[in-house]
Amino acid sequence: MLSLKPLFARLPMARSTRAYAFGLERLPRLHPGPVLEIGTGQGFSTAFLSRALPDRQIVGIDITYECFKPDRLAFGPRRPWFVQASAPALPFSDNTFALTTLVMTFHCLPEPQQVFREIFRVLKPGGVLLMADVDGHHRIAPWFERVEHWGGISSLTRAYTPEEITALGAEAGFPPPQTHYRKPNGFMVWYLFQKEPANHD
Repeated sequence: MLSLKPLFARLPMARSTRAYAFGLERLPRLHPGPVLEIGTGQGFSTAFLSRALPDRQIVGIDITYECFKPDRLAFGPRRPWFVQASAPALPFSDNTFALTTLVMTFHCLPEPQQVFREIFRVLKPGGVLLMADVDGHHRIAPWFERVEHWGGISSLTRAYTPEEITALGAEAGFPPPQTHYRKPNGFMVWYLFQKEPANHD
């Protein structure tokens, strides 16, 4: 089978800083605490977060660091911490992070419900999950899945619908998310899930 993994490992970061900036601009005021990025990949997005959120400690995780390019990264004043770990079994204590980002990664993760449960667990009360992925309703969705399957990128790839994402979040304990699109009829949905604060006000 043709594998596109080596090609993607050489390409510049697809999850552009403009896309991340769009998501960050829509965040509510965050509580104090570190930021977790799930899916470090080449590391460009983690480095961007360290520049965009200079007062926060950024922690990036990935199941493998075979695509990681540390020599090409420009970090903010706090160098991120990079941890090899699996999203369905996050190696962090409960109520640790003020923000978790999950951008163009969820579609290829195993155990999607467990991923949501783990994110909910490690977020502080009032913490936010900023998530973006392909809209399963969009006409590009089946082609996106086929390319990832046939190209050997991930056999797990699935473009979830907003309704499915909302249901996964609800089962984990999140209230319904805010949703945003960068462009009318865009193929990518941004979700803002916020864990209820401890006092529920």
